[in-house]
Amino acid sequence: MRTVRAAAFPLAAAVLAVPACGFGAPSQVLPGLAHPMASADSGFHVTDEDTLHDYNGINLVLPAGWHVDIADNCLSPPGVVPGPGGGCPATALRIRPDASADGIIDSGGADLEDPDRWRRPWASCPQDPGVGEQIRAEDAEITEHGEFVLVSGEQAEYSEWTVTCTGGGSFRTRAWYVAEVDLEFDVPVMLDDAADGYDAIVRSTDLSRYKQIS
Repeated sequence: MRTVRAAAFPLAAAVLAVPACGFGAPSQVLPGLAHPMASADSGFHVTDEDTLHDYNGINLVLPAGWHVDIADNCLSPPGVVPGPGGGCPATALRIRPDASADGIIDSGGADLEDPDRWRRPWASCPQDPGVGEQIRAEDAEITEHGEFVLVSGEQAEYSEWTVTCTGGGSFRTRAWYVAEVDLEFDVPVMLDDAADGYDAIVRSTDLSRYKQIS
């Protein structure tokens, strides 16, 4: 298991510079209070193709190509289409306020250190089209665990699990938890080519307005 600690993460990467214009963002987005704290040179790098997104006061940055077209708390990588019935796809990043209150994680985040606590809604082995049944999860291990500081100063802890399924196939699933505000981000089934994007979105999060209204 690879472990990453906050001390190894540069302070400059924990703050986000947001220019006054240049985003193709929804017109109602109000940037979080912490965003202007950094200079463009020292802050979290934002390109002209990135967009600001606001979900109930949770401000974050979507990399180029990421989209929100199912629900405001469902952030899809480029090219990902809606799931069955038009729902949030399993490969999308979900935002889950009140996560421990909803029974998704324990309030202290200890579940992130348990190899058996990878299960989240929609985190499952793929269906076998030949038999029409769900393939079972045979084993799971935590392959990465760490912590870092969000743009607005809160500590986030995360884990990534690799789950081995019947027949030898596997998938990766990841969860991030901000215990101070009982907020979880998770992706049930990670896409390898979107792995950096999932993490970048969470690291860009500014909770300064969310904490004022929650």
